[in-house]
Amino acid sequence: MNWTSRLISEQELSAYSAIPLTDLRSRVAPMIAEQLDTWPMLRNATAALSQVEYKELDVNGSHVQVQFNPARIVSTAAKVDAASIKARPCFLCPENLPAEEKGIAFGENYVILCNPFPVLKNHLVISHRQHTPQAIADKFGNFLDLTKAIGDEYFTLYNGPACGASAPDHHHFQACSRAAVPLFDEVENWPRNYQTQQEAFPFFTLADYRLNVLIARGTEKPKIAAWFAETLLALATIASDFLIEPMLNLAATYDAHGWTVYLFPRAKHRPACYFAEGAKQLTVSPAGIDLAGVLVVPQPEHFARITAHDVEKIYCEVTLKKYA
Repeated sequence: MNWTSRLISEQELSAYSAIPLTDLRSRVAPMIAEQLDTWPMLRNATAALSQVEYKELDVNGSHVQVQFNPARIVSTAAKVDAASIKARPCFLCPENLPAEEKGIAFGENYVILCNPFPVLKNHLVISHRQHTPQAIADKFGNFLDLTKAIGDEYFTLYNGPACGASAPDHHHFQACSRAAVPLFDEVENWPRNYQTQQEAFPFFTLADYRLNVLIARGTEKPKIAAWFAETLLALATIASDFLIEPMLNLAATYDAHGWTVYLFPRAKHRPACYFAEGAKQLTVSPAGIDLAGVLVVPQPEHFARITAHDVEKIYCEVTLKKYA
């Protein structure tokens, strides 16, 4: 099976839309509606998402939504070592998708699909049409294009191959509804440390925030791309052990400010508590959504006992705190 057979036709999409299908924004909602109607696994997962439990923790004055989501154990505990990856079929290649799973094209190289293990509302996976390793350097422009095209109700994500991507062998992005994600609510009012005061292109960090995040904002794509290339090179000079790229996660939005790109420099994949035993174990494996403030915990007993101190320690351990 190839990607062509996985695409929902314009006629099928039109049946789920009350407006003309003129751009990507107008196609995403009917695609989700069609998949909910025809794919029972997604329908059940979406219903289950509406029932997940949350508890809000204060971490250095920042709100963190801890989410108890048992279905996410598939991703949280995913084996991403080379041997395990080689031994399993790639679940982002068209021939291995569930029979009901279909999507819409984004440009010539990507297909947008619904994530059957959602963390947030309208959780999407944007899969590359080629089975090529997860890497961002030459695809950052695609990431920005996607962020703009999908609209201001969404944010986009990139998880590095050793930073929470459960398919490090297949390049992909993600996108979700940005509503109620703490980072996007806090960024506008949090005190900033400006690295550059250029009005058209501010680059800043958040002062005394719960983790280190590098933020660039602007309307000019070439400037943001140049900033990212320089930052990636700088990270490479201080990272000592990486195969494809320095460890990082990305999130991005596009709205009246233009693009806002959030880069999380990483120190490690999983915190020590992930590998601990007994009462010290917390099955938490942070990726981009977790760093943005929705921390997924799939085990009920771990959700019950996790504290703000635990979360602070996890963020401190997995992010590269001193780089700015």
